Amino acid sequence: MFKKKIWKVAKWSFVVIAIYYFITLLYFGYSQVDEKKGFYTFYWSGLQALFNDQEFGIKENKTLDTAFDGVDGPYVMNEEVYSVNEKGQLIKSLIPENKKIKVVTGHNYLSNFSLTLKHIDQPDKDIYATPDRLIAISDIEGNFTGFYSFLLNNQVIDKSGNWIFGEGHLVLNGDFVDRGTAVTQLLWFIYRLEQQAKAQGGKVHYILGNHEIMMLQGNVAYADFKYIHAAKEITGINYWDLAMRSLYSEGSELGKWLRTKNVVERIGNNLFVHAGLTVRHQDANLDIQTLNKIARENYGKPYDNKFKSKMEEMTLSTIYSPYWERSLAMDAKNKALYFFNNIKINEMSQKELTSVLKFYGSTSMIIGHSIVDDIKVDYSGKVIKIDIKHGTTLKSGETKGILIENDRLYKVDDASKKIALKQ
Repeated sequence: MFKKKIWKVAKWSFVVIAIYYFITLLYFGYSQVDEKKGFYTFYWSGLQALFNDQEFGIKENKTLDTAFDGVDGPYVMNEEVYSVNEKGQLIKSLIPENKKIKVVTGHNYLSNFSLTLKHIDQPDKDIYATPDRLIAISDIEGNFTGFYSFLLNNQVIDKSGNWIFGEGHLVLNGDFVDRGTAVTQLLWFIYRLEQQAKAQGGKVHYILGNHEIMMLQGNVAYADFKYIHAAKEITGINYWDLAMRSLYSEGSELGKWLRTKNVVERIGNNLFVHAGLTVRHQDANLDIQTLNKIARENYGKPYDNKFKSKMEEMTLSTIYSPYWERSLAMDAKNKALYFFNNIKINEMSQKELTSVLKFYGSTSMIIGHSIVDDIKVDYSGKVIKIDIKHGTTLKSGETKGILIENDRLYKVDDASKKIALKQ
């Protein structure tokens, strides 16, 4: 009797869920997108199209329309500069003789800023001494306002966006691109801060995350359509992946600049990496320099899941790489993701972490990538997790990072709050 009751409840639960999904699909529609070629392989508009301006019906191989949306750029390609104005017009010009370019942000608090293009040739170092002050933030994802607010209210920049942090270090722990709508302006802002910091004896460390890697590869799965449109219009290539890859190729200023960045750096005793390092990297004998070398050699190459060695797999894989790894953040969602994809990944143990940190000459690891509710100190103080949902307004108090000062760790936000954290 009890088994029959359980079966009945399960059966009707399934029926209700099935009906819910059927009605949802019927009204809201469904589509499958080929994000390389830019069209729907299948498209059903849903009944909602009858009540708005959408095209109603079922179609195959329907092209996705892209368009400019607000100011964007500049994109510097070889000797040419491309910018999108507020009217959605693409303006083309030559690089000025003084190499000075203007960036329009679209925001009232900092409507524009200027910078000088620099000679780019050498990659960043892998290992640095401990600075007196270090601020780190992760996963901004094109959120210019949140980033500006955080830096301003932690005295890293002034209201004009200029570096005032002296010999301090600013660490950007990956995923500053994709999803947001001010990606290009944000990249140029970092580019300028890097120059200004160097002039004062400071340093901006830009650690690449999986979304920077994806952008260089031409993977536009999370990119706003206006960036895809810019890539197509500027490069003259219609295929989305090829266009984006070309836009951030070595022939572009931002692409060339991003290729000088690392995926792992050690600053003092702190290991900065977007997603994490594990015993798999240790067992493959991947030191920091080798990890960065292999990663840089493959920036911009399409991902094909074919590796020449164990070292390459551990550096470049979408499962194990330092910018995709999730062994340090195995929450219920990530466990389910791996389970249903038949991927065998176990949560890293304290013993394994201790071994990894020793191998890399560190006492702690700072990671982003896997979102947490708030800045979190984990693994008995050895792992600091700093990927949170940041605020999108000025001085929200929701945009947060960490400050390391006089060997003490603090949580800081864009409302000037500073709270000591125990390690």
